[in-house]
Amino acid sequence: MSRRAAGPALGVALGALVLSGAPAPAQDTGEQAPPAAEVRAEIAEAMDAVADYSAEERDAALERAREGLDRLDAAIARREQAMRESWADMSDAARDTARERLADLRAARNRLGERYGALEAGTRSAWGELKSGFADAWDAVSDAWAASETDSTGDAAAD
Repeated sequence: MSRRAAGPALGVALGALVLSGAPAPAQDTGEQAPPAAEVRAEIAEAMDAVADYSAEERDAALERAREGLDRLDAAIARREQAMRESWADMSDAARDTARERLADLRAARNRLGERYGALEAGTRSAWGELKSGFADAWDAVSDAWAASETDSTGDAAAD
C-alpha cells in the first residue's frame, strides 16, 4: 500500500494510540482540556494532511502538520504529568520502564520534528520523498507511544 493510501489509516491509528490515556487535567486558564476523542481526531486530521497534500499545497500541509505536532506535544506533556503524579505508587522497575519508554517517545517526537523541518526547507521537487520520510518518522512516534502504553508484561498500562 502506498504512503498516500496509508495516510488516513496511519493518522487514525496514531491518534488512537496517542490519546488513549487518562483525560487531560484542567488548563491554567480554568478551562477543561478538550475530550480525548476530539484531540485524537484533530491530530489524525493534521498528520493526514501531509500525506494528502500535493507539492502545490505544501504551505497548507505544513500548517496542518504544525498544528498536529503542537497537539502531540501537549498530549506528551499530559502523559509526563500523569507519570509524575503516579510516581510514588510505582515500583522501581515500573519507574525505569516508564522513564525509558517516555524517553523513546520523546526521541521519536524529536525525529518527527526534524522531518517536519526537512519538509519546511525542502524543495517542491523533493516533496514526495520528504513526505515519505515524515510518514516514517510518524510511524516511529506511533510505535513509541504504543510501547509507552504497555507495561513490562505487555498488558495495557493504566493511566
